[in-house]
Amino acid sequence: MNSTTPTPSFSRTFSRWASFLAVAALLLVVPACRPRAAQQPVTAKDRVALITKQLSRSGKLPGVLLDAQFVEEQVGDGVLGPSDFFAFYALTVPAADLPAWRAALAPSPVLNGPAAYASPKAPTAWWLKPAEFGKLELFSSKPLTGRVNGWVGLAPDGRIFIYAFTM
Repeated sequence: MNSTTPTPSFSRTFSRWASFLAVAALLLVVPACRPRAAQQPVTAKDRVALITKQLSRSGKLPGVLLDAQFVEEQVGDGVLGPSDFFAFYALTVPAADLPAWRAALAPSPVLNGPAAYASPKAPTAWWLKPAEFGKLELFSSKPLTGRVNGWVGLAPDGRIFIYAFTM
């Protein structure tokens, strides 16, 4: 009995599958090799919008921000127990608006012991120096961040520093 339909040989079938897999791999690899688009630097306007939104979760801010910086550090991996977070904010507001910020913060003294200087692990140009800490007028961080641990420090030149943490 002769069959009129030829049966494909193993090598021809293997060759077709190998070609298919090679093309599929190429389609996956080539896009990954393209250079990524350069990310635009974050502008002061972007930082202000982001930090204003973040701090407004605890209530309306007492004034506008001219600039804002932020870094948050995590201690612990959250696997063998919860992680703690340390947040550092540096806000710039018009010096003329400081009375409104002071009035909004005045009824909230620093909680959980005396305030102490703290700084991010990685040095940042925008965070206050230890010598400047003693010149700050200190308040609780709760009205702005919702966290009871930490402090808000008003500098006479229109800078506001916030250190808040969980524990």
